[in-house]
Amino acid sequence: MHSALEQYSEHRNTLKMTTGSADLDSLIDGIQEGVFYLFYGNNHAVLDAMVYRFIINCVIPIRQTHGFESMGVCFNNTDYHNNNSGKSALSPERIGVAAKCAGIDPKIVFKNIYVHPAYNEKHQLLVAEQVADLIQSNKDIKLLVVNNITKFFRKSKNKMESANILKQVIGIICKTCSKNKVALICTGDANLTSRGLIPRPIGGTYLKHTANVIVHIREFSKTSAIPSFKATLIKHQYSKTPKSVVLYVRKTGGMMLLD
Repeated sequence: MHSALEQYSEHRNTLKMTTGSADLDSLIDGIQEGVFYLFYGNNHAVLDAMVYRFIINCVIPIRQTHGFESMGVCFNNTDYHNNNSGKSALSPERIGVAAKCAGIDPKIVFKNIYVHPAYNEKHQLLVAEQVADLIQSNKDIKLLVVNNITKFFRKSKNKMESANILKQVIGIICKTCSKNKVALICTGDANLTSRGLIPRPIGGTYLKHTANVIVHIREFSKTSAIPSFKATLIKHQYSKTPKSVVLYVRKTGGMMLLD
C-alpha cells in the first residue's frame, strides 16, 4: 500500500508524450509511461495515421516538442497475403513524411523504432513473447504500439479460442509494459452490433477491463474539406466519462496526419 504522497511523487515524475493533437491531449492527458491505452473504431485510415504519429512522437525530444526521446516498438498485426503496403504494413515513405512534418530527421526515427509484424493468431502470440523479451532487455524503450490488435479475432470463426489467444497476448505485453514503465497503445475494431450510441470494442471483456484508457474514434464530417473525427473518452483513471473532442487531420504526401 502506498501513501498519497508517494503516489503524488510517482505521478509527478512520470513522463508524458503528446499524441500530436492538443485536443486529444486534453481529453486523455497525453500518453503516460506505464499506462495502457486502447483506441478503437472502424476507420482504419485514421487509426493508422495515429500509429505513425505515435511512433514519431516517441523519438522526438522531451523538451519543447513533448516526446519521450526514446526508442519504441510497433507490433503490427497484418494479413501476409492480402497486404498492399508491404509485409510489415508500415511504409518507410510514410514514416519519413511523418518525421519531416514533426521536424525530426527520418534516419533518427528509423534507428530508434523496432517493427515486429504478426501474420496470424499463433504468430501473434509468438511475437508478443519476442516483444516482451526485447522490452525486458532494452531499457531505452518507452513505447509499444500494437496496431490492429483485434484483426485476427475479427476474422476468426472460433471466437472462444481467439478470445483466449488474444487474452494471452494482452497479458504478456501488458505485464511487461507495466513492469518496465512502458506506455502501451493498442488500436482495434468496434463492435457494430453492440447496443448503444457508442459501439463497444471487440475482443472480449478482458481487453476492456485491462486497458486503463479507452477512446472510440469515428468519422465526424464527410463534407468538410478537412477530414474530422470524433474521439469519445469511454474509460479513464482520473477523468469523468464519456466526453468527446473533434480531431482534424491533414493529408500530406499521400497520407493522413493528426493535427
